[in-house]
Amino acid sequence: MASDEDSRGVGPADDDEKLIPGWGLAADAQIIVLGVLVVRLILGSLYLWPRLFGSACPAADIVPELPAGDDDGNDPIDDEVAPTTSAPTTTVDDNGEADDGGEVDLTPEIAGAVSGFAGVRGAANGTVAVLEGFVGTIAESQQAEEAAAAVDGVTDVDNRLVVLEQQVLDAVNQADAGLSEAAVQMNGTSATLRGLVSNELDAASAISAAEAVEGISPPVIDELRILQPEVDAAIAELGFVEGGQSPVETDSSTDPVGRVVTLTGSVSSDEESSQAEAAARAVDGVTDVVNRLEVTGPSDEEVTADLNDLFELSPIQFRSGSDVILDESLPTLDNAIGILTEASADIRLEVQGYTDTSGGTEANQRLSERRAAAVREYLVEGGVNGAILTSKGFGETTQFGPELADNRRVRFALL
Repeated sequence: MASDEDSRGVGPADDDEKLIPGWGLAADAQIIVLGVLVVRLILGSLYLWPRLFGSACPAADIVPELPAGDDDGNDPIDDEVAPTTSAPTTTVDDNGEADDGGEVDLTPEIAGAVSGFAGVRGAANGTVAVLEGFVGTIAESQQAEEAAAAVDGVTDVDNRLVVLEQQVLDAVNQADAGLSEAAVQMNGTSATLRGLVSNELDAASAISAAEAVEGISPPVIDELRILQPEVDAAIAELGFVEGGQSPVETDSSTDPVGRVVTLTGSVSSDEESSQAEAAARAVDGVTDVVNRLEVTGPSDEEVTADLNDLFELSPIQFRSGSDVILDESLPTLDNAIGILTEASADIRLEVQGYTDTSGGTEANQRLSERRAAAVREYLVEGGVNGAILTSKGFGETTQFGPELADNRRVRFALL
């Protein structure tokens, strides 16, 4: 009769053949189970190691390549090993577009499309064209954007371009250069500045402000109209303003900006002062004139010359043999009064009488004295300061021409 151990088919000899004694599995089954456990440990380490330590598991280099399972449901390894996924392959079609989710770098094409715009840089962010840098005008910005959008594969344009035209105008206005009718002509990133300024200092300030704008290619071309030289030329053309200057200053408190001329120096008369002021106001762009001209009157030499020219053109006529002035000479004497009232208070003049050679010498001397005195008296009665005039007769001592009438005259001499 067989023992209980023999009836179960398990005896001491069987435990000796098992890898793990005491397991209720045959030796072959134990080998399969242990193999599955080892595979799981290896796969687990490959999965967890880089997540825990940030690098590939050293065991990955020694894991043997496993044969693909037949996925029949009977091989336990089939159920534990994840299917291998291959990296996507990027292909490009005839239009340069990427297939299967891949991308083509469009930067070279975009950069080439905008290369004709100075100061513009083009790049790609995926299929979006990114434009950066500087352009002169809004029109140029739009043109660069259109050029980038025309590149095959570009779906949108991110236009970050800075328009320099407005930047320059803003900079000049902030510089307080008093620039009016301002205009900027852009040629790419090169600028030409136009407009009206008062003087050279304001012009230099405007140009400096324009050149300081980021993106501008110096130098800025100066085509500004400067008012100062035009005012100087207008005053110089008059020819009678002595000394002084005519500075043009900017009045930024007004709208439009004011251009104020200050006249300095001296003139001979109020009339000349008015003429100088009118000449300054007539310059296009001048808004106001401050007249600080000093009216000094004509020089003593000029007064003397003007009186003698007047009496040479219209000699004073007397009744024959008398010191009575004829009415026809009164207008000439009135003009002489006008000249003398413009003269300085310090002038000293001698009214001189001359006669022809007819008659006696002593009689002619006395006649010349009376005629000179008569002219002086008329001038003083007309408003001339008597302190500046004396009279003297010279008779027939000086002959001025071959005719008798040439020598009957009254003249003035500066003392």
